[in-house]
Amino acid sequence: MDSQVLDRKKQELELDDFIKSTSDAREIKRALVVKWSWSGLSYRQIIKQLNVSVGFISKWNNKFSIGGVKELRMGYKGKQGYLSKSEKAEIILWLSQREMWDVAELAIYIESKYEVIYESLQSYYSLFESARVTWKKSQKKNPKGDPKLVEDKKKEINEYLETWQSDIKQGKLCVFMLDECHLLWGDLCGYVWGKSAGRVEV
Repeated sequence: MDSQVLDRKKQELELDDFIKSTSDAREIKRALVVKWSWSGLSYRQIIKQLNVSVGFISKWNNKFSIGGVKELRMGYKGKQGYLSKSEKAEIILWLSQREMWDVAELAIYIESKYEVIYESLQSYYSLFESARVTWKKSQKKNPKGDPKLVEDKKKEINEYLETWQSDIKQGKLCVFMLDECHLLWGDLCGYVWGKSAGRVEV
């Protein structure tokens, strides 16, 4: 067997072991970007599934190709000076234009665009505060069901499963799905990030 093919197989096994062993969402996202790229998924499909940018995909594919799985691990590698005033302003604008917020997503965005990783979560909380996004209790809302949207979503899921069927059967790809569940009234009304001046309805 060609040595390049052997190297590729070895890297794929290391990547699979890394995905199984890590519990860090950011590390998993980096590894999935590489794994799905290698399996032949288009950038467009990866972007849609993982909510990442083209730059994020290219960056971690390149890092993995050069240094292997160790390049995918989290580590404190923030650049000197951290974020400049203009960079903070860009991030605050990005936050203010969103409808949903998550600390892990913010961390991934800052790392992929500015190559900054904060040691303390307080730094991310401060950015939320500057964008007038606060941690608050959500309010219950009783939405009407939409059968057409449900059918469209089922069709979309089936199309993805057909596309990935070969990799799933070979054990190269694991599919995680959220099944339908039945909740008691108010179960989901916990604390979430939301605009300071508005209600967050679930």
